[in-house]
Amino acid sequence: METLVIGLFWVLAAQVLIGKPRTGLCIFFGSLPFGALAVIPTALTGGLTLTPTPIIALLIGARLLLNRQDRSSLAGIALSKNGTVYLTVFWMIACAATLLMPRIFESEVTIFPIRSSDMIVEELLHPTTQNFSQLTYLSISVFAVFCFVRLTHKNFNVADLLGPIRLGALITVATGAIDYASNFVNLSALLDPFRTASYALLTSNEVFGNKRTVGLMPEASSYGSVCVFFLSLLYFLRLTVHKDPLGYAKNIGLVFALVLMALLSTSSAAIVCVGVFLVLVVADWLWHDVSIRKTPLTKTALLWGCVLSLVALFLSFQPRLLSELSDIFSHMILYKKESHSYEERTLWTTVSLQALQDTYGLGVGVGGTRTSSFLAALFSNTGVLGGLFFMAFLLKALLGRWSYYRSPRFRSVQRGLFFAFIPPFVNLLLVGTTADFGLALAYLLGIKLGLVSRYPARSSELKLEPQPQGAR
Repeated sequence: METLVIGLFWVLAAQVLIGKPRTGLCIFFGSLPFGALAVIPTALTGGLTLTPTPIIALLIGARLLLNRQDRSSLAGIALSKNGTVYLTVFWMIACAATLLMPRIFESEVTIFPIRSSDMIVEELLHPTTQNFSQLTYLSISVFAVFCFVRLTHKNFNVADLLGPIRLGALITVATGAIDYASNFVNLSALLDPFRTASYALLTSNEVFGNKRTVGLMPEASSYGSVCVFFLSLLYFLRLTVHKDPLGYAKNIGLVFALVLMALLSTSSAAIVCVGVFLVLVVADWLWHDVSIRKTPLTKTALLWGCVLSLVALFLSFQPRLLSELSDIFSHMILYKKESHSYEERTLWTTVSLQALQDTYGLGVGVGGTRTSSFLAALFSNTGVLGGLFFMAFLLKALLGRWSYYRSPRFRSVQRGLFFAFIPPFVNLLLVGTTADFGLALAYLLGIKLGLVSRYPARSSELKLEPQPQGAR
């Protein structure tokens, strides 16, 4: 069965090279929920797990590199003043730190290794295979940003770029639902062929006697991260992805399903990010409906009031469920600081920041130490200079000059991408263990930068998709 699953993946992967670009994006999003699947048997890779999404991203890039014009464009994108030049410099610094620092400071700095049988045992810094593997993953993410910028420059409408999101969201919900159903029915024969990674898979952890939902990801926090990513994209880009009422309704239905799955993961980071998402929903509503469209406040408030009333009515008939949710929230959020995992993760970050100080701000190299926060990993791995260049890239990509655009539809898309970026990034700040920002955020940043550079400010109106005659 495992061989069949791997073979099916490579059949789909081939479509990325020979199929339509939209097909490649569909496969890219569809691969995100399969983080526990090794697409090459680990016996052939020396224990290194190669998951589907990085392979798909590399194939998307390979397709672009096969075209001379695309190769030239990718080189120009890497040095663009729109912000990607900062990312290029960051990557060069990360490579230098990874190649040099573990050797220069070998046996002089204390770190927590990325891969270890005991998560609370410190070691002295030394070169490891994790330096190579984590730098490879980071390089793929950086290259993916350039590729998504280029794809946006080509003859794509925004529906082609964003439409496949719903497929990935549907697969995320389905895999989570199957994993949740395994609490009641033995589905191991269906799930085990997709759980072949060589690293530890925390698929049986429980909270208050309830098994945490992990889908086909390695652990609950990584599954919650995927849910947060998709629900943010689907909601804040809901009007762009599908303009028809039926498509809009399907998107909102998937958003509710993703929120439920994120909560069932009982990941503290995912729960916090759902709260951040809800705050942004209110901010988006006030900004778009009240300030711009001048929609009566009472009309939209009445709609949200009805939704919340239905939720409250459902919970009133499920007092046991409400009690369990309250206990989980208290345990995972309010009293998180008293847990063993919180103390463990805090120790990782403390030791890693001390390692940054011991290397005089130069860092220990990508994959050199484990942390519990992306920001701590970024600076401790790539040094102060590398961290500053990445933050400069991030600020340029997120803020830019998109607020100067005349087209309301363009500004709506850019605002949606900005809001959609925040919950996944907050999740990364809370649970990131390495300096790799991931392919999900690489997609968001690439599309956002690509739209800005394709449609310069103060230029003609953006045509997201063909408009009917008479449309404004």
